[in-house]
Amino acid sequence: MKKILVAGATGKQGSATAYELLQNGFEVFALTRNPQSQEAIQLEKAGAQLVKGDLEDVEVLRKTLGKVDGLYLVLPGVWVSSVETDEAEAALGIQTLKLAEEQGVQFVLYSSVMASDKQHTFRPKFKFTIEKYLLESKLQGAVIRPASFMENLILPSFGLGEGKFVNPLPEETAISWIATKDIGTFARIILQNYKYFNGKTIDFGGELFTPKQVLELLEEKLNQPIEFIQVPVEILYQQSETFAQLVEMIAKEGYDPINYDLISSWMPKLTSFEEWLDTEGGSKIKELQAAAN
Repeated sequence: MKKILVAGATGKQGSATAYELLQNGFEVFALTRNPQSQEAIQLEKAGAQLVKGDLEDVEVLRKTLGKVDGLYLVLPGVWVSSVETDEAEAALGIQTLKLAEEQGVQFVLYSSVMASDKQHTFRPKFKFTIEKYLLESKLQGAVIRPASFMENLILPSFGLGEGKFVNPLPEETAISWIATKDIGTFARIILQNYKYFNGKTIDFGGELFTPKQVLELLEEKLNQPIEFIQVPVEILYQQSETFAQLVEMIAKEGYDPINYDLISSWMPKLTSFEEWLDTEGGSKIKELQAAAN
């Protein structure tokens, strides 16, 4: 299996996976809405074949799926979720899997989200719906459920550009964090060893940190005080009921334990939070702060 279609190839997960595959002998078809973007141009220079379109372009998708052996499927991000956006995502994911079945794709790796099964109680049509369809279909496939991205801290909603750490999560609950480049590496490992991973669901994450521990690490690495702002769940409900319910679920139940033995048997070293801040995150946060000033 050498030819892989990477959905969302210019996004965080997609690009990390595309570059890993290219560096390890795969032929990559990179699905992108804008082939003229800097990210797409860099992928093409690295050896990817650009495919203009997105997952809603059925004919483009059908044609491309007929050329490949495997599919790395990640759905477009939704920052303000609702019942309507959840249902639309589930429908798009299943439509894509049906096209993969139709075109005889050998293996599909679907990138979901940690605790998707627990969210099923209040998000009945969402990522877990796509997972179930894949694993119950005639397709060979696996599901990877990444933890919180370290890169998300660079988003404006976290406020680090203004010297603040806006935290919507339970203040005392430790959650797992992962660098997106590690997702790309593990995705490549799964695709290289797809027969072993067929039918499996893997929670993929690294170190556990409470929000206050993240704050302490940020202050240490950036060498500056940062204002901690805890967002009340009432405010979250005003912004997105589904996200507020997720936060309540995390506070009440937490996440299931990650099988670190499985991960380390295939990938002995993950990027630590400190490493990410030293090599990438710290400089990007300082760039945000400089732009804000």
